[in-house]
Order: sequence, then structure tokens, then C-alpha cells
Amino acid sequence: MSSNEQIKFRTEVYFIPSLGIIQSADSTQKLNLSEQKILSFLINNHRPVTKEELLKAGWPERVVSEASLFQVIRALRVKLHEHRKGDVIETLPRVGYQITQFERFPYPLKKVPSEKQKRFRKKVFGFSLLATATVLAASAVIYWNIDDFTPLEETRFLTENVTWDSNKLTFIADNRDDIEDIKHKLSTAYQMHTAKFNPPIIQNIKGYAYKGQGLYSIAWCKVDNKQACLPNTDFAYTIEEQDWKRFSDFLVSTTRTVRESPIIQTDLAREPTAQVHMNYMDGSGIQSKIVHYYISNNNPDSFSYSYMSFITEAKTDFHHALSVRAATISMVENHSPFLATATLRPDMFHWAYQPSDVIIEDKSTALKTEAQMRDDFRHKRIVYSYLLYQQPFLDLVFYPATGIYWINNSTKYNKLFNSTVSEEK
Repeated sequence: MSSNEQIKFRTEVYFIPSLGIIQSADSTQKLNLSEQKILSFLINNHRPVTKEELLKAGWPERVVSEASLFQVIRALRVKLHEHRKGDVIETLPRVGYQITQFERFPYPLKKVPSEKQKRFRKKVFGFSLLATATVLAASAVIYWNIDDFTPLEETRFLTENVTWDSNKLTFIADNRDDIEDIKHKLSTAYQMHTAKFNPPIIQNIKGYAYKGQGLYSIAWCKVDNKQACLPNTDFAYTIEEQDWKRFSDFLVSTTRTVRESPIIQTDLAREPTAQVHMNYMDGSGIQSKIVHYYISNNNPDSFSYSYMSFITEAKTDFHHALSVRAATISMVENHSPFLATATLRPDMFHWAYQPSDVIIEDKSTALKTEAQMRDDFRHKRIVYSYLLYQQPFLDLVFYPATGIYWINNSTKYNKLFNSTVSEEK
């Protein structure tokens, strides 16, 4: 299947393999990896395909039951807008499935937008203009007098490194009791996981866990034999203390080893310098936050960044604009147990979130931590951020107000941290 084509089905929806999405006149839906692989396999073979073939295509490195395949087929039928079973994916009793009716077109293909698309694009256009203005303004304007800023006192963090089987973890807190608490909670969840799966799904993991400011923050990746993170295996979750059981249940039962790459389509937005994807489990209706970073100024010892933040609905994968902000990040002398220390001076903050019926705001960790950054701007606080780990195209950063998160860079090394951390690390 060509990387620059789209597949049109008779239900008037398009599958764009290079983006992993299904698009119709009024919606865009992201497919998970198994859905992409199975749909592509059915299209490419253009013949009856057995269930065994689809199980191997959808989960090449795992053994799953037919129930997983049925679930994917059911989800694809919905996303392909099948009004009757078999409109796109035909079921062949005692054989499997096939797709025979579709057309191939080059991508991108210019289409006349529907009225709903036009209204949506106007909203995106307005937000993109705001973001563009932010990028330009951040490089040209200092919103506060630098002398008015108040640096927060740097917290002295403790760390502890442990090894559980093939997994290496680092625990972080500002006191010994919190380290023991998060270590005990993760140890309990891991033991329950290993009792459920033999061999365990959670293995060969590099992980970091933090407790502080009423939050637990966990980030990990699956590593190769050189202890480097494998592509698309980086995960990060921020959980409030009262929501720990939700996360613990997820860890015990998880079979996920590869994350999806979120797609936020804004026709006018340029490729970000970096992207962050944070996950939440709080019952608020928000499953994640995506942040796009843009370097808008480049000085020898500091950078001005602009950020565009979005939140993602748990049930629909729809994205909402959350905030646009700018900050100056400077490297400072490192007194921490981490690789590097930086200060963040907030230069601008715009709250872009609009209330939604599907989001319970007072339960949302994403909204609370974003509000903390807004308060840092309002009160002119300079805060600290730390580099925990770095490899080509990937940094792990610890920001106490929001937790630990991975930064996926569009260049091999983040220019700011590269001035302090050598490529050999």
C-alpha cells in the first residue's frame, strides 16, 4: 500500500494509511495499531482472509484470542460507517473476512469541505492564528519585567534506584516516606501483574516514579539490550492520590507495550519542535493531554518556547484546545541528583479551554495542573524543571507541578539539554 494514498469505501469514508486515520465529511477518527494493521491487511490481500492470518497481522508479537479480533472488526465496522453488517467488511462463515469494494486515490486529495468542516476549520483557524501570534510574540516581547519575577526555592529531591527482575526503576520524592509509599504501591501492583501473566507483560522496563504535591507520576519505556528506549514504548501517567486504584488496576491487567501517536490536524500549524503526551486516570472524561512545543528564540544559554496544549476526550478521542503559553527556559547550575536543571520563566498564558458536557472539571488532573501553570504566570514565579534521561529524539523531563513526561523531539537532540548533556549519555 502506497504511503501517499487514501482508500475510499462505498460508505463514503476514507482510510489514510500514512496517518492511521479514517476520515469522512464530518469526522476524523484515529485507528489503534491493531485496527490499522488488520484493515490494511484486508485491503492489500483483496481476497478471503482467515482469522488466523488476521490474528498474526494484527498482533505479530503477541498471542491473543479470537475475541480480540472480533472486537477490532466490530470497532472498524463502526468507524467505517457500516449501516448494515457487511457494507465494507464481509463476514465469510467458517473462513474469515474480506474487503472487495474500494477505490484508491492519491493523498492528499483536494475535496470540497462540508458546512460542518468549514465551521470546524474556522475554529481551528482562529486557534492557529492565536498560536502563530504567540510564537511571534514570544520572540519579540517580554510580557513581565524580569526584575519582578520571584524564583521559587529549589526543592531538594531524594532518589532511590531499584531493580525488579528485568525492570530498573528510579523513585523520586522530597522525603523518605513518600518514596517508600510509591515504591510499596508499585511493588504491590507489579507482584499482582506477575501473578496474572506468565511471563509478565511488564518486563525490560526503564521506569521513573514520583510522589509529591498530591500527585503520583509514573513514566516508563521498554528497553533494548543497551538500555535504550524502544520506539513508541514511552508512556507517562499523572494520577492524583485518590485515583491510585484506577491506575493500579490498569498496571495489573495491562497488555499494552506500544503507544499510539496522537494526531491533531490543524491545517495551518507548522510541525512542532517537540511533542508531549501525558495520560490521566481520574474519571473526568479526559484521557490525555498533548502539548506541541515550538522554539521561537534561540540564545546561547536560554530558549523561548511556545506551547499549544490540547486535551483528549476518553470516549471519543476528540481534542479540545486547552491553552497557549510561552516561557523562557534557562540552564542553571545543577545541584540535583538528575542529569540537568533548568528554570522556566512564564512569559505568557492564554486559557483556551471551553467547558464541555462530557468533561467533569473538578475531577480533572489535567485542568488542575494546567491551572497551576496559569497561576505561576499570574504570580510571576520562576520554577524548576529537571532532565532525568536522554537519548536521540527523546528526553524525559520532571516538572514537579505536572509530573514526569517524555518529550519526543523532531531533531536528534533537544538543543537546550544538548548544551549540558553529551551525546554519549
